[in-house]
Amino acid sequence: MGHLGRIVHQGPRRIALLGGVVLLPAVALGLLAFSTFRGEQVHEEYQRKERQQQILRLLESDLGSWILSRCGEAEMGAFAFEVRQNRIFLQRLNVYLSPDHQRAAAPAPSARDADLWRAAQAVEFRGGGDAAVFHGYRRLLSSAPAVASWAKLALLRLALLRAGSSDAPVWLKEIQHTDQAAMTESGIPVRVAAALLLIEHDGAAALPEAAGFLSQTLAELARGCWPLNAAQWAYYAREISSALDASSDLVPSTVATAGFLESFAGAVHEVLAMKQSLEWRRDQPFAARLFPGIQIVVVLFPGGDRNAGCMLAGADLVREAETRLTALTAAEDFAGRISIPADITKPAISLQSLPFLEATFPERDRSLWHSHLRRYFIFYTAALLLLGAGAGLFFTYRAVAREMEVSRMKAEFVSSVSHEFRTPLSAIEALLERLESGKVRDEKMLRRYYQASRREVQRLTGMVNQLLDFSRLKEGCKEFSFETIDLNRLAEDAVESFQNLGFGARLADALDRELPLNISADRNAGYQCVHNLIDNALKYSPDGSRVTITSGRRDSEVFLRVSDRGPGIAPEERELIFEQFYRAKSASVQGIQGAGIGLALVKRVMLAHGGKVTMESLPGEGSTFEISFPEVKT
Repeated sequence: MGHLGRIVHQGPRRIALLGGVVLLPAVALGLLAFSTFRGEQVHEEYQRKERQQQILRLLESDLGSWILSRCGEAEMGAFAFEVRQNRIFLQRLNVYLSPDHQRAAAPAPSARDADLWRAAQAVEFRGGGDAAVFHGYRRLLSSAPAVASWAKLALLRLALLRAGSSDAPVWLKEIQHTDQAAMTESGIPVRVAAALLLIEHDGAAALPEAAGFLSQTLAELARGCWPLNAAQWAYYAREISSALDASSDLVPSTVATAGFLESFAGAVHEVLAMKQSLEWRRDQPFAARLFPGIQIVVVLFPGGDRNAGCMLAGADLVREAETRLTALTAAEDFAGRISIPADITKPAISLQSLPFLEATFPERDRSLWHSHLRRYFIFYTAALLLLGAGAGLFFTYRAVAREMEVSRMKAEFVSSVSHEFRTPLSAIEALLERLESGKVRDEKMLRRYYQASRREVQRLTGMVNQLLDFSRLKEGCKEFSFETIDLNRLAEDAVESFQNLGFGARLADALDRELPLNISADRNAGYQCVHNLIDNALKYSPDGSRVTITSGRRDSEVFLRVSDRGPGIAPEERELIFEQFYRAKSASVQGIQGAGIGLALVKRVMLAHGGKVTMESLPGEGSTFEISFPEVKT
């Protein structure tokens, strides 16, 4: 950029020299090369492209028929599924995948049966002796049919725990013949729970009947006898397979299916988004998309509220397309190649219904390529020169545009910061003038003036500290003092500070205080993150609207959300609001003051703490910002 500026400042003669040395020869060579594209060569190339387009249309039709037939097969390579109720259902396995990994609903026995079950468990947990424990569970077999299967499972567990017991085969046989569809109170099939007990207590090695029971349970799992989520199915399949002979035909395929389900779980959000997309062409028989991370092609067949579909291995699809394209180009002077390019969004030649596949048509005879290169050498040279000149102009334009944008953002930042500083300084100056004049003598009024002055000084100090903290974070020299603190406590302190400023009526506290939400963080930095999110929500929300602060835990992390009823954030701005100096367009329209570093500071602090900050927003309905930290177990 500096070199270009020096050229421009040195005068038009240098620019003319640059054009004469680079651009004019490139244009002249281009015109000379263009003269070669005449007559028979142009006609031959046109015919070649026409044949290639016809071949692609035939290939697309053949692949469409193959996909439709393959998706009807019940083998591992083509999983059939349905997308409904925000879930993906694999009918053959009776398995579903959902974004929240929700389990199937656990059985709910009657209140009487539940009380009897809890009473039997209480006898065991109190250490009431083997006879009393066994008697309590045995009584459930006749007195509480709804929990009889649970009682059999408990009796099997006790028999496995007691050395030398001969009851384990009896209860194993009972479960095998009478509890096919039963589920435990936590949603685990009773048959599967019994298998896991055998594995855990070495029953698979001790009981002759165990191997057959495990094999039958694994087969029923593969047939989809129980409604499970993908994580459950994969875990059960791996555990049971690990206890069986690996030479069994069922074990390798089941383990492979479990691996596929675990890898495909990460694509659930995108498949659901694909189903909800309005960009589908309804006049096409299907919509297909490649998921590069797992090399799986998802095919959806749009239709009403439900959408059927299937999953194909990307390698199988490429292999089939390669075979068919080879047959279609057998009589041509060019070959056909199908591949999945590294950048699947920009294939050279793609199929309309399978846009992630790239088709190429290389020359068959190498000598033809050499003659072609010699014939069009001048054209290719000119094209490269023009491409280089165009690339230089493009990157120069990008650099200039970026510098202008940064300059504009810095100017807005300086203006905003100046205004932010001027407001409290003006207030302090006015208060001091009143005090200096001696007109205010009432003690209560004097106290109010001093308190107001102190608030403005604290506000100014906070802005300066925030600017300094952001500068240190940006330069990587900010030091944190980590300690174990309760995230709820940070939120309460921030809420209290805003209540002291008169915003109490606008804040709604929905914190989860049942257990401490312990995190390892710098207290001041964590408080600043929460304070910035609440301050941002209050500034962008209409007067009188409520801002809700919510906390909780999920998996191994704790989170805090701040929700407002403001104007929301446009989709094109959602990736920019965490950038330094950037301020949403609605801020300028509504005259909301700010420096554009609050959210950028939050993002940098969260990254330094191993956490993250996310945002959800609907234009016109408000925004929700969430910060999440790894939970510290105490």
